[in-house]
Amino acid sequence: MDERFIILDADVESAEDCIRMMGARFEEYGYVKPGYVDAVLQREDELPTGLPGKQYNIAIPHTNNELVIKPAVGVILPRESVAFRMMGMRERTLSCEIIIPLVVKDSKQQVGMLKKMMRVIQDAELLKRIKNSTSVQEVLNCLSVLEDE
Repeated sequence: MDERFIILDADVESAEDCIRMMGARFEEYGYVKPGYVDAVLQREDELPTGLPGKQYNIAIPHTNNELVIKPAVGVILPRESVAFRMMGMRERTLSCEIIIPLVVKDSKQQVGMLKKMMRVIQDAELLKRIKNSTSVQEVLNCLSVLEDE
């Protein structure tokens, strides 16, 4: 977790805005190669990442590791919820209030990270703490569970 990848009160209106905003940061700080944003957008179109959470919906946009230099996790807390299509049900749209873009270098690592993400998604109290965070440090504290193990 890197505080540069946590954006509170983000002025975004769409899933694409979220992906472009965080993708630009990942590229600026040397975590991904050029073309990463387009790859995430394409993957999101084919395999949406919106997930219904307990109390809050989440999206975890990501793509394969071909354009990844080093792993990272981002967090976007938008001013207003953002529509992402639902994982496994492309025709359904979810209003997502927490967006957690993932940059995974090792495909074996991706499975482990997604398992940890599922624990976060299923923890209503943790989601509430993330959503109501007023500082980057609060978000980092909430998501320290992702760095365990």
